[in-house]
Amino acid sequence: MFQKSETSSQLDMFTSPEMRLCKRASKKYSDPKAWQNQFYSLITSKIDESPFEALFPEGKKSGRPNAPIRVLVGMSALKEGFGCSDAELFEKCDFDMLTRRALGLENISDAAPSIDTWYLFRRRIYAHQEETGIDLMQQVFEQVTGEQVRTLEISGKCVRMDSKLIGSNIARQSRYELIHSTLVKFLRNCALGGLPKELREQAEAYLTEDPSKTVYRSDAETLQSRLQTIGEHIHALLQQFPEGFAACGLLARVFKEQYVIGEDGRVQLRDKKTISANSVQNPNDPEASFRDKHGQKVQGYVTNITETVEEGKPSIITSVQVETATFADCHFVEQAVGNSERVTGETVEHLYADGAYQSPENRKFAEGHGEMSLKTGKMQGGARWELIPHEHDDGLTVREIATGKTYEAVKAKTAQGKRKRWRIPWNNKAGWRYFEDKGIEAYKLRKQIESLPPEEQHKRNNVEAAMFQYSFHTRNGKTRYRGLFKHRMHAYARSMWMNLRRVILFQLAETKNAILAFFPPLWEMFGRSKTGWEVFPTMAALIQTSRKTAA
Repeated sequence: MFQKSETSSQLDMFTSPEMRLCKRASKKYSDPKAWQNQFYSLITSKIDESPFEALFPEGKKSGRPNAPIRVLVGMSALKEGFGCSDAELFEKCDFDMLTRRALGLENISDAAPSIDTWYLFRRRIYAHQEETGIDLMQQVFEQVTGEQVRTLEISGKCVRMDSKLIGSNIARQSRYELIHSTLVKFLRNCALGGLPKELREQAEAYLTEDPSKTVYRSDAETLQSRLQTIGEHIHALLQQFPEGFAACGLLARVFKEQYVIGEDGRVQLRDKKTISANSVQNPNDPEASFRDKHGQKVQGYVTNITETVEEGKPSIITSVQVETATFADCHFVEQAVGNSERVTGETVEHLYADGAYQSPENRKFAEGHGEMSLKTGKMQGGARWELIPHEHDDGLTVREIATGKTYEAVKAKTAQGKRKRWRIPWNNKAGWRYFEDKGIEAYKLRKQIESLPPEEQHKRNNVEAAMFQYSFHTRNGKTRYRGLFKHRMHAYARSMWMNLRRVILFQLAETKNAILAFFPPLWEMFGRSKTGWEVFPTMAALIQTSRKTAA
C-alpha cells in the first residue's frame, strides 16, 4: 500500500555526520545556505508524493515503493545537475555526505535507493504516461517551481523563451547503414526457422555483414545495387507476416520511407529529396528527427525553455517543452504561456522571444490573451522592400531598399477576391512583381520590432544563458539519452537544478549587497585613514573581502 514518506528523519548521535565531524566541518555541513541544505529545503522536502500514488495501485503486485518518492525524484535532479553517469550517481548517494544530506539521508545508516528501484520507478513513470498521457515529472517540476516562485515572490507577468536543438545519443548513419541496421534489429527478434529457405539464407548473410565496411568498400553503383537488393529482401520478408504485425512496425516504416512500389509491383528506391526530415534517423531511437538550422545538423529533439523576467529577482524557469527536432518554434508559444501561468498563478503580459516565434497565429493569440505584448527579435527573412500604404486611398508605394528606386504599385485582381494584391513592372517571365496585404503587415511588424529600445531587446538576449546552462553537460551537443520521454525527464531534472543554482546565487548576492550597503556610513564616520580602521580590524578585513568578491 502506498504511503507518503516523512520529510525529516530522527538524528542518531552515533551515526549522524553532524555529530561526529569537527566543529568547522560540522558548521559547513549544516550551514542553511550551503547547496546541499538548499537542495533539500527547496526541492527534496517540497516534492508532493501524492500524484505518484497512481504508480502503486492497491490490490496489485506493484505494492509500495521501496524508497521514498521524494528521494528518487531528487536523485534525477542531482544526476543532471552533476552531469554524471548512473554509476557515479549511486556512488555519490552511498559515500558522498553532501549528496546524502541533499536527499535527506541524515544518518550514515540510512540506506540509499538501489539502482534497480530507481530504474523500476522510471519505467513506471513512462508506462503511466503512455497509458494516461499524464507526465508526472512535469507535475513535480511545476509544483516545486511554484513553491520557489511563491517563496521569493517572483512575478510571472513578464517572461522570455528560447529553444535549443539537442542531439540524441545515436550515431549518424548512411542510408545503407540505416536500412541494414533496422533489418538486423528485426531479424534478431524474429524466428528465422519459420521463413522460406531462400529468405532465411539471405537473412543469415545480413546478420553477419558489417554495413560500415560495405559502404566503405563499395562504389556508388555497387552501393545503389545493394540498396535495391536489400529493399527487395525486406519487401519479401514483410509479406511473410500479417499486416499490422507489431514486431514489423519499425521495419515497415523504414521500408515505406526509403522505398516505393512501382505500378509494375517492383520495389524502387525512393529519391533522397522526397524523404521527410521526420523519417527514422537511427533504429535505436525511432522518435528522433533531423533538422538543419543555420548549418547545425541535429538528429534528435528541440527543447523550449520559458523563464521569468523581473528586475532584482532571479529568472526562474517556469515551462520546459521537448519535441522532435522538426517542431517549429512558433508552435511552442501558446502551451508555454499556459504552463508558465499555471506555475506562477499570474497572467503573462509581456513575452520576449526571437523572430522564429512570430506567426499570425501567435499574434492572434497574444491579442486575445489580455492583449499580451509579443516582443520578438528580428523576423526571419530579409526585408528587401519598403511597403508604404496610402492613407487616403487604396494605393501602395514600393521602395527597393538596396537601390532606392520607388514604384507606385497598381491594384491587381485576385482569383479568390478576398485578399488584396498590388503589382509593379518587373523583369521576369510574368512581367510583374506582386505584393499582398500580408506582406504589408509583415513589414509593419518588422519595423515595429526594429524600433524596440536596446534594453527591451537585451531582455530577450539574456535567455541565451539558460540555453547554455541547459546543454552544459552534453557531449558534442548530444545527451546521454534516446527517446522523447527520456529527453523530457532530462529537461525537467536539469531545469530544477538550474532554478536551484539561480536561487542560491541570488541569495548570496543579496547578502553581499546588504554588507556593502552597511559599510559606507562607517567609512564616512572613521575616514579613510588606516588608524581609524585599526579599531575594527575584523570589519576592515571583511570589507576588503566583500569588495574583491563583488569585483
